[in-house]
Amino acid sequence: MKIIVSEHCGFCYGVKRAVKIARDAAKEYNNVVATLGELIHNPRAIADLKKNGVDCKASIDQFAKGDIIIISSHGVGPEVYASAKTKGLHIIDATCPHVLKAQRTAKQLAAEGRFVIIVGEKNHPEVQSIKAWAGEKSIVVETPNEVQNLPANGPYGVVSQTTFEADKLDAVLTALLTTHQGDYRIEKTICTATADRQDAAKKLANEADAVIVLGGYKSANTRHLLDVVKKINPRAYHVESAEEISPAMLENVNILGITAGASTPQEIIKEAMVNMETMESLLEEKESVHLHIGMVVEATVVAITGEEVVVDFGYQSEGAVAFDQWALGGTRETLASEVNVGDKVVLKVIGSENQDGLVVMSKIKAVADQVWTKLPEMLEANKVLDVKGLKAVKGGLTVSVAGVTGFIPASHLDLKRVDNIRDYEGKDMQAEVLEFNPEKKRLVLSRREVLKREKLASSQAYREEKAAKMAERKEAEAASLVALEEGSTVKGVVKSVVDFGLFVEIAPYLQGLVHVSELSWEKGVKPADLYKPGQEVDVYIKSIDKENARVSLSIKHLQKDPWQAAISSITEGDIITGKVVRFLPFGAIVHRNDKVEGMVHISEIAAERIEKPEDVLHLDEEVKVKVLNIDTKHKKVGLSIIKAKEDAEKAEVSQYINETPELTQDLGKKLNVTEE
Repeated sequence: MKIIVSEHCGFCYGVKRAVKIARDAAKEYNNVVATLGELIHNPRAIADLKKNGVDCKASIDQFAKGDIIIISSHGVGPEVYASAKTKGLHIIDATCPHVLKAQRTAKQLAAEGRFVIIVGEKNHPEVQSIKAWAGEKSIVVETPNEVQNLPANGPYGVVSQTTFEADKLDAVLTALLTTHQGDYRIEKTICTATADRQDAAKKLANEADAVIVLGGYKSANTRHLLDVVKKINPRAYHVESAEEISPAMLENVNILGITAGASTPQEIIKEAMVNMETMESLLEEKESVHLHIGMVVEATVVAITGEEVVVDFGYQSEGAVAFDQWALGGTRETLASEVNVGDKVVLKVIGSENQDGLVVMSKIKAVADQVWTKLPEMLEANKVLDVKGLKAVKGGLTVSVAGVTGFIPASHLDLKRVDNIRDYEGKDMQAEVLEFNPEKKRLVLSRREVLKREKLASSQAYREEKAAKMAERKEAEAASLVALEEGSTVKGVVKSVVDFGLFVEIAPYLQGLVHVSELSWEKGVKPADLYKPGQEVDVYIKSIDKENARVSLSIKHLQKDPWQAAISSITEGDIITGKVVRFLPFGAIVHRNDKVEGMVHISEIAAERIEKPEDVLHLDEEVKVKVLNIDTKHKKVGLSIIKAKEDAEKAEVSQYINETPELTQDLGKKLNVTEE
């Protein structure tokens, strides 16, 4: 058995640092120091620290004035620091730097006015410390389902537990962004050591037949490692010490993987390796002396139970043949008429004694051994064989071939990538032999090669048909381009709607593009909100590129510009009323209606010099303005408050002069007012 130790496992930097701080403190203060809660989540490490003078106290109330208190690697909230200072304790902070970063980030997000979302395990001390720094406007979310508990409105800030599983964090973030849209600031505070351990664990799970995950049962990072491994390899076992490793965990294991949480001491990993090597030797000795795995024997059926066929083969223990090892897919019902007590049968030993003390045997494998000798003759006659999918395994699919088991690699199951190998279980197929080794009983096949030949056989006809259709399309496209004229209007059918516009078929095999800017005079419209595939539309032909067979279309061209319609009722010199809607450094924008607005330059706001528009105007204030100029090309309107007032004053004086000419003649001369 080969043992592989994960590239990244055992104590991380933060844990090593915390342990060193605690041990150094014990030496400096003559073994009168204590941690608040467990320094790290590993019983062995905690016991070792206690031997070296580092005690562990559950509550700050257990400390007396002048005591040395060590803050654990998981960190604490600000209220703990305040309480320790009030009690007169000497604080030694062993908080992991990555946890400190997460705490500061949560505090900063809260200071920015964001509702802080902490992704992690609710009851973990690290998460509780981060939440304490985030304050009341915060929540801990552990699963995607819990995002429903968030307030409807942001802004939001997101941090994560430093040891949280990256895939779980991504799942929560996806749920957050889907159900609660808004302003987010996301800080992924998973530490690099955690990410490295999880990536290395995934690699290990793919390479090994079974994986031992070492670490404390209360250790979050160890539990997350176990989750990562189990998603890939179901034979994953979480143990706290080497003594918990059992022979059953190593049964039929050729490659064993070992990984460990960030709080697991190196000596536990070394002890586990020694324990497993010793256990492997005992297993090999037992199999070689007593079991004779692989031997073929003749046996007699002595009983048929609810789960298996029991046989006597002249050994100290009887044998057991599971129904599905007697016949492919066999059950008690299907074998009822085929198997009888007293029947003679050839079997193969495939395993040691089971929990009932019976040797595990197989009729299928014994028959397969006989078929292996006949396979060379079959392969000489035909390289392509009929196979039936059996079971999805690591790297591919096992198949039944005339009673023996072969293997089709995942890359040879189909012409395209296969995402779910289980889809091929129970499927009848044809496959070509890639490798045949009767001595090693190795038969590797390829369905892809068979499919490739079938595809090549029909590809010539397909290419010819495709070439004919392409020629037909080119001919029709060329004819359509000749018939079209720039500047004309035609009917078309929307073929597809994309973010940047519409593709409209305006003639057989000929499509043109209506860019999003040519859809409507309204700004910010989305093509999908206005049109659907299959909808008939009138389009204006803007340009035709016959060389590249491209046609640029417009729908907006056929519509009247709303701005032009709105501005047609206004002429230069008019006095109009509008509302101040915003300020610029050099003027103010006055809103006339939904379509028209203009700018009053700062020099046209007041007769006296002003520093900024806000000095004399207010938002939403209604003002009378005179239209100085209308730029129809750039859709800009120049306005003046001063000239509107001057015109109003002149009109008032003129009216007064007209009504009392004998009294206001001299005044009119002085004011230089003339009748118009």
